[in-house]
Amino acid sequence: MTTSTQDPDLRLGLTGAAVNIAGILLSGPLGVALVALIHPNPAWQSPRLWAENFHPVQTLPFYGGFLLLGGYLLMMSAAHRIADEKYKGATLVALLFTAAFATLIFFNYFSQTTFLPALAQNYSPEYDAFITSFSLNSPQSLCWAIEMWGYALLGAATCFAAPVFNRSRTEKITAGLMVANGVLSIAGGFVTAADLSWVLSVPGLVSYILWNGLVLGMAVFFWVSLKQRGEVSRN
Repeated sequence: MTTSTQDPDLRLGLTGAAVNIAGILLSGPLGVALVALIHPNPAWQSPRLWAENFHPVQTLPFYGGFLLLGGYLLMMSAAHRIADEKYKGATLVALLFTAAFATLIFFNYFSQTTFLPALAQNYSPEYDAFITSFSLNSPQSLCWAIEMWGYALLGAATCFAAPVFNRSRTEKITAGLMVANGVLSIAGGFVTAADLSWVLSVPGLVSYILWNGLVLGMAVFFWVSLKQRGEVSRN
């Protein structure tokens, strides 16, 4: 039996990273591309057009997002548990930021998977303001502000947790990716504050693809780092 199986903290982190990787793949560009192939919604013009072209398959990436969120909660909990005592304060802050992030983004995903489909299925012009304010297809959506600042909170969390990973070259790469995620995600929040509609512009979409690559790499290195810790402890 490997140490990663015996040690509940390492097992928690390994499970979280695996769940997170699955969530990134299902909710990120791959999931979005799949929806675009099966039943895309056209570029935003009006709430009525959005409702007329809505299909339940368009909610699938957000269900993948639930895995992503759960994965981060497990990962940050594990980072706090395995941290050396001198880092416990920082990882506790990371956990608090992660909890705030998850609360905000869960709200967004509940809105996309439950609230908006109900409005689309029973569309009436009186719902236009709600659809414009909540649909992530809308460049003026409140949910985009929540999304970007929510992930900025996750970026702060990964920065606070990064020092935990300092025992090997692999761990230092993990820490570097966690800090990079923090810098880019917090910067994204400020850019969105200056121009909310940028998220659906070409630079915004390119940034989205690059960021997904970054967090996927971060999750993979997180998993490898914990796996290596287990192997070192076993030997």
